[in-house]
Amino acid sequence: MPIIAKQEIDTGYNFKVKQVEVPHPTRDGKSGYFMNIREDNDDILGWTTERYGLVQHGDAIAFADNAFADRDIAVDRKVIVTEGGAKLRAQYDLKGDLFKAEVPKVGDTMAYRLTLQNSFDRTLRLSYVLGLVRLICTNGMTTTEKEVEMTKKHSTNVNLGDVLSADALDNALSKLEKSLTTYGRLAETEVSQEQGLIILQNLTNGKVFSEKVREAIAGIWNEPTHEEDKDRNLYNLNNAVTQHLTHEVAGERFEYANRVTTNVLKRLDLAARNKKRLEKLWTPTKNDALVITE
Repeated sequence: MPIIAKQEIDTGYNFKVKQVEVPHPTRDGKSGYFMNIREDNDDILGWTTERYGLVQHGDAIAFADNAFADRDIAVDRKVIVTEGGAKLRAQYDLKGDLFKAEVPKVGDTMAYRLTLQNSFDRTLRLSYVLGLVRLICTNGMTTTEKEVEMTKKHSTNVNLGDVLSADALDNALSKLEKSLTTYGRLAETEVSQEQGLIILQNLTNGKVFSEKVREAIAGIWNEPTHEEDKDRNLYNLNNAVTQHLTHEVAGERFEYANRVTTNVLKRLDLAARNKKRLEKLWTPTKNDALVITE
């Protein structure tokens, strides 16, 4: 049976979470830890110390919305809530020619995407994550830039008016065009059809994605959906990965798709920067027969 994650799209974030103190398990007194509990259904979303300040998902989105509005930036917003409400991402796709750029050496047009993230289980800092949307196919593309942190960590004195600031938004926007150089580097790194398949197999061997996912990506690599994707290079191999994950996986398993997309880009970028890494990535293992998806 397929794995279906517990997630919601554009809903499921307008609830409140409270911190409930946990007593020490073996002696009287405080433990110093708190459970973060949903007020609407009593689900436990995570645990924290007393110094950890909660930021409600709805408040974070409202402040981010206002930050774009104050800059007169039109956006399309998509909210993804996962892990029963513990994690939130609000994807803001920026509209207008000012927020589009071409990938060096390719001419492929990307639109800017900023993703607000927040969590109640300590896995996501309150931050903007830089991303891109490939306009030809609406693939969601990650970047190798670090997240733009709006605060060092959740703390009891968090002030959203300071944290989700216009300066943080401007800082994120200034880094997006720079992030396109990664994709230009991938486009300059040529691979053969067979080498692309070997890379996918080696990524599977390295547990980056499953055999089932590899087969689907290999099918796209063998028969590109778009004319623009027929050149054989790391950029178009990455496009095959993001095409499958964006359109076939993320709708039901966002956390998995997001993690795989990020890991693949990191590995391909490292290979594009280092010839020895590249040669290792496209060399089949001794005990591994090349599998080609027809």
